[in-house]
Amino acid sequence: MALYSYGSSSKSRPTPQGKTEFELLKDAHKFLRDEEDDGNDRWEEQMASKYYSSLYREFAVCDLKHYKSGNFALRWRTEDEVLSGAGESTCGNTRCRHEYSRRSEGKKAALTTLELPFAYMERGESKTALVKVVLCDKCFDKLMWKRRQGKESSKSGPEADSEGAAVKQEE
Repeated sequence: MALYSYGSSSKSRPTPQGKTEFELLKDAHKFLRDEEDDGNDRWEEQMASKYYSSLYREFAVCDLKHYKSGNFALRWRTEDEVLSGAGESTCGNTRCRHEYSRRSEGKKAALTTLELPFAYMERGESKTALVKVVLCDKCFDKLMWKRRQGKESSKSGPEADSEGAAVKQEE
C-alpha cells in the first residue's frame, strides 16, 4: 500500500481530527483535587485524576521566570524528580542554573524551606493553597524581590501598594 498517490508532489500528511490525550489532560487537570471530583464518569476526568494521583504533593517545583512582576508558577513533583531529589534536596526552581552546577560538583548548597500561600485561578474560580517549596539563597531573593521593592517604595512614598503575602520560613 502506497502512502502517497503517484501523481501527487505533496508529501504533507493529513492533520489529525479532534484533541490529543495531552490536550484533554490539560483541560481536565486541577492543581488541587477534591474527593467529589473523583466520582466523575467522564474519561477525561478519570485520566486527569489518575495523573494527579501519580504526583508527589509534599513539595512543589516552581518557575521564577517572571519574579519581577510578582508572578511565579508552581507544579507538583513527578516520580523522576522525587528519585533525583529535585525540589527537596536541591533548589526547587526549574531555572536555577546555580543549583545544578553545585549538584554536579558535589557541593551542598544552603537551602531554605518555605510554605507559600499560593493564590491561583482555575476554571474562572479563585483558589488558594499552602505549598511547600525548597529554594537556594539566590532563588529565595528572587521570590522576595517584588515584596522588597514594595517595602522600599512605601518608605519613599505614600502611594505605594502594601500588597504582599505572608511566607512561613522553615530552616
